[in-house]
Amino acid sequence: MSQSTQLIYQKEGDKLLHPSKILSTIPLSNLPPEDQALVKDPTITHAIITDSTIFYVQGGGQPSDTGSIKPKDTSTPVFEVKSVRQPITGSQVLHLGQFTPNNESFTSNEITQHVNEETRTLHSRLHTAGHIMSLAIHALCKEGLIPPLKESKASHYPDSAAVLFEGLIEGKHKEAIQAKTNEFVQSARPVKIHWWTMEELLSKCAGVTDGFELPAGEVLGRVVEMEGLGSYPCGGTHVRDCSLVGRIVVKKISRSKGISRVSYTVEDV
Repeated sequence: MSQSTQLIYQKEGDKLLHPSKILSTIPLSNLPPEDQALVKDPTITHAIITDSTIFYVQGGGQPSDTGSIKPKDTSTPVFEVKSVRQPITGSQVLHLGQFTPNNESFTSNEITQHVNEETRTLHSRLHTAGHIMSLAIHALCKEGLIPPLKESKASHYPDSAAVLFEGLIEGKHKEAIQAKTNEFVQSARPVKIHWWTMEELLSKCAGVTDGFELPAGEVLGRVVEMEGLGSYPCGGTHVRDCSLVGRIVVKKISRSKGISRVSYTVEDV
């Protein structure tokens, strides 16, 4: 069995530099066709597989990190990481990108990973913001202002951030959702990462969809908790407290076929 890539960011979410070892460097054309199909950027030429990674792997409604991989003891060449994906089969993470200068490659397997801080911070703010807004909506349901809802799925991408619910959220509730969301942000409650058993996770977490399961072989699930507000099973990256998302703007509530979609963005304050 191939060595899995250890996901360092799951326990050290603030880490932006990380030494690791290359397990293999693969030209894009040599990847299995189903993995080649994951690549949309025509400038991507190679995939690098490492023993561990601090790069967030695309999934869970959050886009991947970007950044660079460099030799441990020199400054060139540089591998520009443009996308990070799980392969269709196996658990060796694919760091997809290109070498600069072109056609050069590393002569040693000892490398340093560098995550783009600006992009990581934005994605973390958006992901935490989506959970905060959803918990605000759940709170309004408990208060009886909004009818009971079932959370469906979410996107935390910069241009399409939204949370979807089964059930009706009328447009007239937008102001109340904004006010409750503002209240939760201003509370500056700590955002914490836990590892819980399936029983604890199911009893305490919001947003658990039908058929939710832990990854094969795992007995503990990763959970993000907005302390005192609620928690979600989540593999994403997050800010340290609710206020660090900035200002969450509830943009629009749309409804179609029994699904309500609440879109949002984040702004600096």
